[in-house]
Amino acid sequence: MKVALAPSLEKFVSGKIKAGVYLDASDVIRESLRRWRDQEETGRAASDWLEEAIQEGIDSPDLTGDSAFWRVLRTEVHKEHKNGLRRR
Repeated sequence: MKVALAPSLEKFVSGKIKAGVYLDASDVIRESLRRWRDQEETGRAASDWLEEAIQEGIDSPDLTGDSAFWRVLRTEVHKEHKNGLRRR
């Protein structure tokens, strides 16, 4: 497999190798892909947790709100969660 990188990314990878953080470019790419995968898996777990918490609120006799309220809340919470993941 061959991967073409933008010059700024090539410089970044070279810097990591020169600093002794990684042995070669393959090590840098493998680690990057592992972290990306872990971040996506963590995001899915958090999204599942959010859904459970929202459902708990819907089912709670102590909390009020009609279906429109919960629909808007669900949309906003997921939107904020998704945007938060992008910032990292």
